[in-house]
Amino acid sequence: MTKTTVKLQIPFESLLDAIANLALEEKHQLWQLLNDEINQSEGNLFPEDSYDWGSQGQPKAKPVEYIPGVGLKVVGGKNAPT
Repeated sequence: MTKTTVKLQIPFESLLDAIANLALEEKHQLWQLLNDEINQSEGNLFPEDSYDWGSQGQPKAKPVEYIPGVGLKVVGGKNAPT
């Protein structure tokens, strides 16, 4: 049996209404599907290891974390090992 593809245009508000009427398990399935699609799309935006660090490779650095409204912060403070 061959697959048939049908393209639909659904107003966004109608889509939101349809999602609101899904059972919890169906919402989880939809969330997983959307999460997979988002991850795949984001992965295609920035090819990994696209920067050439040269023969020495990527330099060592201290681990950092991003804090919204603040910026990057060194994990473990200034004296954290590299």
